[in-house]
Amino acid sequence: MATFTNLTRANEIGANSYALDLGDARLVLDAGMHPKLDGQASLPNLEMLDATPVDALFLTHAHHDHSGAVPLLMERHPDARVFLTEPTYYLADRLLHNSVNVMKSQREELGIPEYPFYTHPQVAALTRRWQACRLGDRWTLDGHPSRLPDPVTFTLHSAGHILGSAAVEIDHRGRRILYTGDINFADQTLLRGAELPTSGIDTLIIETTRGVQPNPEGYSRQDVRNRLLQALNQVHDAGGSSLLPIFAMGKTQELLALLHEARQRGEIPHDTFFIGGLGRSFTEIYDRLADAPDRLARKPSLTEDIRPQVLDWRTLRDFRPKRNHLYLLPSGMMTTRTTSNRFASSFLNREENGVFFVGYCDPESPAGRLRATPRGGKLQLNPDEPETPVRARVEHFDFTSHATREVILDYILRLGPRQCFLVHGDAPALAWFQTELSRSAPAMKVVIPPPGQPVDL
Repeated sequence: MATFTNLTRANEIGANSYALDLGDARLVLDAGMHPKLDGQASLPNLEMLDATPVDALFLTHAHHDHSGAVPLLMERHPDARVFLTEPTYYLADRLLHNSVNVMKSQREELGIPEYPFYTHPQVAALTRRWQACRLGDRWTLDGHPSRLPDPVTFTLHSAGHILGSAAVEIDHRGRRILYTGDINFADQTLLRGAELPTSGIDTLIIETTRGVQPNPEGYSRQDVRNRLLQALNQVHDAGGSSLLPIFAMGKTQELLALLHEARQRGEIPHDTFFIGGLGRSFTEIYDRLADAPDRLARKPSLTEDIRPQVLDWRTLRDFRPKRNHLYLLPSGMMTTRTTSNRFASSFLNREENGVFFVGYCDPESPAGRLRATPRGGKLQLNPDEPETPVRARVEHFDFTSHATREVILDYILRLGPRQCFLVHGDAPALAWFQTELSRSAPAMKVVIPPPGQPVDL
């Protein structure tokens, strides 16, 4: 009997990791760390895998909530192969080394004795066991192109989320299983939209991130772009500066390309963009892989043509944002001790400035709490600092790299799998999809997999 097990500790967007026991092989789909938790609580339930060896791990993309626990899984299962795309290979390698640095800091600052979970030498050794696979080719679990019949084969498909993101199609003795990871069907400035199978899938395992967010009537990415440019120009005309709290991987590169294009067209007058050091590292990888098959735009060079300046908080003391400059600083959630969090008060205390969010903001994060604070109010960004007056203009522009719930629902219905597992979503998001699918496709078996409990395929 083949089974699927949700290795997350709760049905939410957290430490994404799932197990497929096919009898012929035992597979793991992603191994992430929870972005809002620390220590052991941030990890997926890897102990459930200890009784039987894991044959292979598929890493869909390099975001921390999908990749942060990969070294721990590999240490527990030294014979498991790890399959991913070439861009994910380089991005995840850089991210995991940064995670070591973050955990070392948190060990001292937060008193978490088990940190770091892994070290730089361990990451360097483990990444040598990773195998990058071309999109669209069929592979065996031995890591060879599949030409002869084999009990289990797999194919990676472009997922359109960030550079190198991939959905995993697994063929087990004629039964086809598709795990989407995070997906986006719409073209972005740099990336093509997802290219997933359109028929023949028996079991679908799909993300539900935006299940509680209806698509606004008349929404278009072009309209969001134009409104952001208008806001930036208004701040510029008032003599202010703009802060864009942003994720270092994916969103930084996307917005750099978008803003540079606007600058080239004369739509915005800014001549200098600032980014964080980690954002610079990921941007260099994006440039190195400009010919990747999921890239839509190969020019400009994000580092050589745009020439963003790196803002390092460690070298600054009395920071003051420069008039008419744009700052794209991590993190997008303004998490405590990140660059955007450290400098936010310098922007918020002046009414001519703007703080503009371009991605998801958890309501409980500093970014979410700032968005909920009215102009003229006060906000405590860090527990050990005084409240900051919110005088600046604060707005949100939805440049999502996740498919909307309407688009995902349409894909599920068109694909028509016999069984659909709903994952990677908070409880209300999962419930929305379950309700809509029960109404629109009553013959489909729709499952919200309970954490830690194997479910029959």
